[in-house]
Amino acid sequence: MFTKIKATWTRLKRREPGERFQAFYRSQRRKPAATRVAFVGLAIVSFAIAVVLMFIPGPAVAFYALSAALFSTQSQSVARALDRAEVSGRKSLTKVRAWWRHLRGRRERARKTGHAG
Repeated sequence: MFTKIKATWTRLKRREPGERFQAFYRSQRRKPAATRVAFVGLAIVSFAIAVVLMFIPGPAVAFYALSAALFSTQSQSVARALDRAEVSGRKSLTKVRAWWRHLRGRRERARKTGHAG
């Protein structure tokens, strides 16, 4: 079972950002109804756990993401939304990383010249 999950995860990672979730949605359409119902059930349980953990900083986010990913296996519109969110999230992350590197560079230069605050 774990080798199957690992193989699925590897195939998902190899897909281009912006098409991963929709491709996974299409592959899940061929699964038996019981499997699809299980995915929805797991998504609902994951969402419920996220709601309970919402009052603890941090862990709820992982369960919200998991429930969204599980729902995307059964809903093309959710899969499309997650693909768009992945692309825009990657763009935002690239900007944040560049900003952070810029800040670190300024701090490093200030420290070397003795102007660290």
